[in-house]
Amino acid sequence: MGIAVFLAIACFEILQGAIERILSPENKAIEISLPQIGLLLLVLGVNIFVALYEGHVGRHLGSSILIADAKHTTSDIWVTVLVIVGLTGVWLGAALNLPQLQWLDVLLSFPVALLVFRSGYEVVKENLPWLVDEMAVAPEEIRNITLQVPGVLNCHDIASRGVVGRQAFIEMHIVVDAPDVATAHKITEEIEARLEARFSLVRISIHIEPPGYQSDRITYD
Repeated sequence: MGIAVFLAIACFEILQGAIERILSPENKAIEISLPQIGLLLLVLGVNIFVALYEGHVGRHLGSSILIADAKHTTSDIWVTVLVIVGLTGVWLGAALNLPQLQWLDVLLSFPVALLVFRSGYEVVKENLPWLVDEMAVAPEEIRNITLQVPGVLNCHDIASRGVVGRQAFIEMHIVVDAPDVATAHKITEEIEARLEARFSLVRISIHIEPPGYQSDRITYD
């Protein structure tokens, strides 16, 4: 979330700088040289490598911080590309005596800010559910899967949180038709296997209630 805040600040600074350039056109024109463009190309190559490697490792480990930082670096790639295009236009404008090209850097600031904002939004969107314990799976879907297991008479008080595909937590209360603990245990193992096959990477907690207990409350209020 800190990365998202930094991206938001960067977006604001880019827009503020572009607007100031538009409102104050008398400001000194940008001066750029080929070595400076070459340095930006080197930075671009480093960012591409870091983004690809960090994203790969982040997905392999399921690390939110690595995946978020890979998105941050990916935004840097697009920003650098647009900066190179803009500064190349400025350099060509000076070389060919076309002052109109000086405005290319300002115009490209707006899509750059949009790309930075989008990266920050994606980071928030993917990580906010973890922070607010958002419901991971509809309780009705969990109940339908559970009731299909032979021996399950009732399923209620279902809750889930986390993110499906990354890590989700499911808990429920069930009533089973089982003469002993061993049979009840086998039923719960079958429920866990079906839920894991459906949602993957889930940790399931099942509370078994007496056979005479019934409840129509699927989930909590």
